[in-house]
Amino acid sequence: MILKDRNLTFDQLPCKKEDLTFPTLEKLLQKKIGLETLGKDTMTTFDLYDKSYGYTNAGLLFSSENSFPGVDIVRFGTDHNEILARRTLEKQSVLDIYNDACDLFFLFYSSERIEGMERTVSLRIPEVAFREALANALAHRDWSIGNARIQIAMLEDRIEIISPGGFPENMNETLYFQDFYSVPRNPHIAYVFLRLGLIERFGTGVRRILNSYQNEIVKPSFHATENAISVTLPVINQLTDLSPDQQKIYLFLMEKKFAGRQAIEDHCGFSRSKTTNLLNQLMAAHIIGRTGNSRSVEYFLL
Repeated sequence: MILKDRNLTFDQLPCKKEDLTFPTLEKLLQKKIGLETLGKDTMTTFDLYDKSYGYTNAGLLFSSENSFPGVDIVRFGTDHNEILARRTLEKQSVLDIYNDACDLFFLFYSSERIEGMERTVSLRIPEVAFREALANALAHRDWSIGNARIQIAMLEDRIEIISPGGFPENMNETLYFQDFYSVPRNPHIAYVFLRLGLIERFGTGVRRILNSYQNEIVKPSFHATENAISVTLPVINQLTDLSPDQQKIYLFLMEKKFAGRQAIEDHCGFSRSKTTNLLNQLMAAHIIGRTGNSRSVEYFLL
């Protein structure tokens, strides 16, 4: 068989690997669709194996022995200059990468409160939004780019997920961000994610992320270049106890990161005394901090 005569996507090309194992994929398929044993016939059905030439790149990604670049997760402090923790997830099944990244998300963005005999867990970022953004980054990134990992920056006020590769052919920013039209770059990887319930339907990822923030003041943002697609998920539940005027300052600092009193005053349209009073209130509540001296003082979110 001459492969160049077939219109194959990257994830359908042969990986030239044999004797691969799929413990995580098999376990999840058993749980999700009642599969008894993950054999070659099932792998062929999912386009992870071809009887003519063996395992595909998609199959390799779901195996526990692959060498594709994975995900680089960095936990930052107040800004990108302060690194608190770093972990690289790779050389394992893309499903294990997904699960490990979700574990780190819960570690950094969940909190527990015990009242009486009950324990409640709250998340500072919608779980649906993070899982959808992560699953889409893994399913739709350009895996043909060597040594380019998905970048996940976990900051106090947001998570940034950057996926290597721009839009696939016949896709543009309007279709992706407004019409929610989907042209999967890796249709066979995406199909497995779909069957496992990690993505809901093709072309609904952006919508689901936006819907998870529909009752929040802060909103997720999306950005695309020729080389990457990024999603920013802001922290929620930080504005519920703030007055409308305090919220204006909070949202401005979220956008600018650092700003002086005069810039805040001009943006919000407050008087000098009102701006100073609001800033003092927010600092007393340990919501914002300040740096610098005299005229060089700037404020930032804690």
